[in-house]
Amino acid sequence: MKRVIVGAIVLCTGSIVYAAGPHDTHVAVAAHAQTAQHVSKDADGSAELSTTLTVSDCWIRSLPRPTPSAGYFVIKNAGNSEAKLASMSIAAFDQVSLHQTIDQDGKIRMAVADAVSIPAGGELQFKPGSYHAMLEKPTQALTVGTEVEADFEFQSGETAKARCEVKPANALSR
Repeated sequence: MKRVIVGAIVLCTGSIVYAAGPHDTHVAVAAHAQTAQHVSKDADGSAELSTTLTVSDCWIRSLPRPTPSAGYFVIKNAGNSEAKLASMSIAAFDQVSLHQTIDQDGKIRMAVADAVSIPAGGELQFKPGSYHAMLEKPTQALTVGTEVEADFEFQSGETAKARCEVKPANALSR
């Protein structure tokens, strides 16, 4: 129980500090070389939903506006080659970026992740204290228990969609 309380305090404090502080304190995580992967196209040339990349267990924290929030989910790659998540968007936020929590010289920091690798035949979990989506500039208040749609775009041009449950600020997992 003590760990849950400490974790909630750290998350809320970190979000408030992040919202109030300069955003240049992020560090960049180097992107890996792009991996080619099959992309299905609609008749009009736009990317189709992927048949090998799926997103599940998506949830976001409800924090008071204008405090940034975070999004968490699991990406599964049933394909034969590595995939790279390039970006994510949620209509309820004007700015969504991918981050990783890292320990740099004994200090915990958020690092912008330009592309996040999902191994062939594997999965990657975005979770508190690890990879997460930083959700900034909310366009509306979110109510706990509701869902919002998220769109995911991979470097290959493939896309995925997920419904994300809005959870209380003290939530630590789905």
